[in-house]
Amino acid sequence: MPTGAMPRPRGAGMFRSKGRMPDLLDDDASPGTLGQMLSLSRLWSDLRAYYLLLIALVAMALGLAILLVLIKQPAYTATAIVGPADNSDQPFGEGLSAAAGGLGGIAKHLHVGGMLGQQGLDNTFDEYSSLLTSNRLAERLIRNDHILPEIFPEDWDPLHRRWLPRDGFIRHSVDYMKLLLRRPIKMAPDQDDLKKYFETNLIVEPSLETSFATISFRFRNPAGAERLLGIILREADNIIREDKRRDVAARIAFLNTALEHLSLADQKPELIDILSNQEQEMMMIESDHLYASTLIDSPHAPVKPSSPSPIIDTAIAIVMACLAWLGIVRMTPATGTWSRILAAFARSRRTGDVAI
Repeated sequence: MPTGAMPRPRGAGMFRSKGRMPDLLDDDASPGTLGQMLSLSRLWSDLRAYYLLLIALVAMALGLAILLVLIKQPAYTATAIVGPADNSDQPFGEGLSAAAGGLGGIAKHLHVGGMLGQQGLDNTFDEYSSLLTSNRLAERLIRNDHILPEIFPEDWDPLHRRWLPRDGFIRHSVDYMKLLLRRPIKMAPDQDDLKKYFETNLIVEPSLETSFATISFRFRNPAGAERLLGIILREADNIIREDKRRDVAARIAFLNTALEHLSLADQKPELIDILSNQEQEMMMIESDHLYASTLIDSPHAPVKPSSPSPIIDTAIAIVMACLAWLGIVRMTPATGTWSRILAAFARSRRTGDVAI
């Protein structure tokens, strides 16, 4: 033996017995680069070693997904397709092009020129789309249609037709925490709660190819979804109709007063023409069924609930289980309680004897 050489320990050259599980959590076996971490060979090796853990996680995730489908209240989605309304027979800009300079200023002040052209229709329809999730529409629905008890039935007493009092241990605890945090305590749902509900359950999807928009509303039953979506669309249209009626009535009154005090006779025909157009606009406001929109497809909700979806929930559960398995296998430290738990699911990657 050469001088300074260490004696070879007994049994150092022996083979490991067949069937003995190697240390699967050895730190030296952990690659250090991202490419090695994502390599398919290592993934296949981990899958062979910890497939029992993957089966357990997938079974657990599927059980939770099935439980969620069973206990979650189904929701139904009603959809409608709306577009901008063409409520003009003759655009005003055509009659105003020949008006005198002074009348051009009046027309500009009255916002008449080109108002019923395509640009004006788009602006009106954009206003209509924005109103669907606005505080103004929520306040109108509460005042005119009284839909709060239907939206929040868990807080409503239908027998006595009043909101349920905030009693009980849980509600008192919640109210006490709100007092500590200086948050307002609401005795009943209000306009802000309805708007928040719309932000979650009312979706406006404008088309990129056409000027139409698809409006979707999610509710607890299909008949209620269809009826409430129809109410929402009608009230939003009525808001714009009333605003336009007020503006046109003010313009008509202004033009009548201006005609009475007009001193220049050559400007009177043009002013009368503007007044005639405004009276025509008022006629359409009063007579049209819908003013700011056109209902291309009426609200409809299929009898099949939109959520929960067993197929989608199952797919999500399987993906989450696989990600959890990968995180556990790759992130568990080599020593400690968690490593022993992981080792309980491990199977040897080697089937034969391996020499050291």
